[in-house]
Amino acid sequence: MATDLTERVQEIAEARDVAESEILEQALERGVEDLWIDLVLSRYVNDEIDRETAIDLVGRDRVKRAERELKLVEDDVQWGLSA
Repeated sequence: MATDLTERVQEIAEARDVAESEILEQALERGVEDLWIDLVLSRYVNDEIDRETAIDLVGRDRVKRAERELKLVEDDVQWGLSA
């Protein structure tokens, strides 16, 4: 896996004509951002933070999408329990 990752970083760097370190920096930033969004939305759906706080932290669209996804899961569970 490490080899695959190294090769991917090299290929991206070559394609963009930038240093591998820049690719790694961008990957870290994106990864941390994704993890932050996941954390905030998890806290929201678990009632650890309120809706407005979640919206302030990650944006209205992401919160609405999380609400839709949660509703779909809840509907599936209800359907499964009633079948």
